Amino acid sequence: MDLLIHIIDDDELVSGTLERLIARKGHRALVSHTANEALEKMQEVIPDLVLLDLSLPDIDGIEVLKRCQAMNLPSPIIMVSGFGTVETAVEALKLGAWDFLTKPLNLTKVHTTIENILTQVRLQKEVQQIRSDQESHFFLQHITGQSPATRECYALAKSAAENDRVNVLVTGESGTGKEFLAKFVHYSSPRQDKPLVTVNCSALPKELVESELFGYEKGAFTGALTSGKTGRFELAQDGTLFLDEIGDLHQEAQAKILRFLQERELQRVGGTQTLRLDVRIIAATNQDLETITQQGQFREDLYYRLNVMRIHLPPLRERKEDIPLFALHFINVFNQEFGRKILGMMPDVEDKLIEYSWPGNIRELRNVIERAVHLSRGPYLTQEHIKTETGSATSAPVSLPWGAQLPLRDMEREYVRNVLASLKGNKSQTAEILGISRARLRRILDGGEPD
Repeated sequence: MDLLIHIIDDDELVSGTLERLIARKGHRALVSHTANEALEKMQEVIPDLVLLDLSLPDIDGIEVLKRCQAMNLPSPIIMVSGFGTVETAVEALKLGAWDFLTKPLNLTKVHTTIENILTQVRLQKEVQQIRSDQESHFFLQHITGQSPATRECYALAKSAAENDRVNVLVTGESGTGKEFLAKFVHYSSPRQDKPLVTVNCSALPKELVESELFGYEKGAFTGALTSGKTGRFELAQDGTLFLDEIGDLHQEAQAKILRFLQERELQRVGGTQTLRLDVRIIAATNQDLETITQQGQFREDLYYRLNVMRIHLPPLRERKEDIPLFALHFINVFNQEFGRKILGMMPDVEDKLIEYSWPGNIRELRNVIERAVHLSRGPYLTQEHIKTETGSATSAPVSLPWGAQLPLRDMEREYVRNVLASLKGNKSQTAEILGISRARLRRILDGGEPD
């Protein structure tokens, strides 16, 4: 990767030497002999690195540095001086310079300094490109829907994206698109080019939750004797941390998350150093968080901290206008993946999709369309393609004993058993449709308390 280095120095001998050094290393050089010339060029071309002489004929180099900062110039700046003093170097570094070199220049040191900084620049560019590609892929692979209920949800999501300091709580049944909505908020916010770190809280073993979220120091526990680990909160610095299924977290981890939300700081497991972080929190759950809070299973103070901006995604059966749109979108997605050219679906297929109750919501619809596209050989999907393992997608909706007035936990277990029965005991597919782990499925079926 060839990079552009802007040399700002009125000494033609020095600038010429630097220009040749840069060319030998496979990079491009842009030379300015005055501050005004350099500032004018930077209005049109943003370099990857700036070598700025402290003494220029028109404007002092420190003043140029200040103006570059006022312009929000993203380029690293190395100050160069023929009469460097400690005070001047300290001032330049405080103002944002990356390094300070003195004349006469030691070309070996100049080369090493430039290459070290350019290595960081390359990494930043690669990370930015990866994130840009991820963002583009995300919006190409997903669609929000057009029903009034869906439009209302994404209007709230857009509002939440604009204020990237507010906590967001996303609720809804499994498979309704909670993770997609969280990504929508992140990629529509000022943090879009920063990390988006996702944590499935229900999949974390109880004994590893704190070390995964907050990291740990070397020697914090058995197995951490050789090195420490950076936690998910630190990995999300300046970006977004998405805590999926937060209702499954145990009380001790909840307390630490609450402290972070209050203080914006944390300590690694086994550590004493306090880390201040700028991380936006989006949490999601398919549980009734208010109910389990009243039951003492979730901290009330944490619930109120998270519930600043609440967005509830209705189940797919309550926004049937979205079903044909989602189905066509998934046809296009899997056309690309499988190299097919399916144009759409027959009218009776659309009717059947709308009639079905979709207990697995959008995730189940995606799986059904994926299978249908894989099986289809014609230009349109027909009813014979729209099947799950139990048969047609028009299967009767799962029934629940509403009249029995069972406790919420028993209702949940009964619902899961119905889904499992409809899938002929296939626990893997049941967990996938419900959007839960096999371990959690087993706990629900056994009637045990959640971890």
